Amino acid sequence: MKLLGYMMLVTGFSSNVNALPACPDLAWLEAKMSATAMPDTGYRNRFNKLITWLPEFHMVHDQIVAEGASFQVTAKFDYGAVAHKDLEHETVRFYIRGQQDGDWRFLTNAVTNSDGKATLSLPGLSAGQYRIYAGVPADGTGAEGFVTVVQPNTPAVLFDIDGTLTESDAEQIGDYTGIDRADQKEGAYSLVRRYLDLGYQPVYLTARVYWYAKGTRDWLNWMGLPQGFLRTSLSNETSLFRTAEYKISEINYLKSQGLNIVRAYGNAKTDAEAFIRAGLGAQNSFTIGSDAGHYGTTAIDNNHYYQHIQTQVDTFPAAACE
Repeated sequence: MKLLGYMMLVTGFSSNVNALPACPDLAWLEAKMSATAMPDTGYRNRFNKLITWLPEFHMVHDQIVAEGASFQVTAKFDYGAVAHKDLEHETVRFYIRGQQDGDWRFLTNAVTNSDGKATLSLPGLSAGQYRIYAGVPADGTGAEGFVTVVQPNTPAVLFDIDGTLTESDAEQIGDYTGIDRADQKEGAYSLVRRYLDLGYQPVYLTARVYWYAKGTRDWLNWMGLPQGFLRTSLSNETSLFRTAEYKISEINYLKSQGLNIVRAYGNAKTDAEAFIRAGLGAQNSFTIGSDAGHYGTTAIDNNHYYQHIQTQVDTFPAAACE
């Protein structure tokens, strides 16, 4: 009943088909929100208590979905930086918080499967930005993710992370282990921030596997960048061996939901291939680093963004949104 009651409050879809889509609310995206308190209901599976002394790497898989379309949100729960032991057959709780909400609202309980995943099904929502919190009441841990409900032709800019916003692909190892935080590519912060100031929806599409979502969000926070939409791979196989196919599929899905991806940034050959094969266009697909210009993409010279920002971004029109 709580799920139904909340949906009745937020499903008033806009009717003016000629209106411009909504711009992202940067203040809301960048606001830091405390986790919700959860009642301690104990463990459903008593063996799970044996793994919860390990650090948690829970994540919520962000979603972008068309206004009015039903959808699912997947949360993944695991523990341990090395073992990544799944939280199996355990009760978890889902909460939601929209721009109109002053606090988290409880939606429903769910039980994780043998892969540590739990799924939340939601009916269509009105356009806007929402946060989902998925928590383990038995130990008080949890993770936050984002749902962005968009109208047709919502303008967006897509960014790869490793080697595109960070200095190199290899830096993710030190960043994940805590040895050394990944350095940003020169001008990367200014690049993303300029598009945000112009009103574009940020999309971070990385082949990093799901268990590094937590560290990736930490890195974006450290950079001073809002999240809004972070998409990671849900399997090691996809991350290592099917990167281009994975990104093509993700880009096509985003387009099908109403995103108009006006520009995309990457560094790897797989990024370049994905951008072109997904139909983003060579003039809108930018690559940097040793493989700049691969697959017909537009090369960014000198392995930094300063000149590119001056010549290609500062003159770029503001997003067609309101």
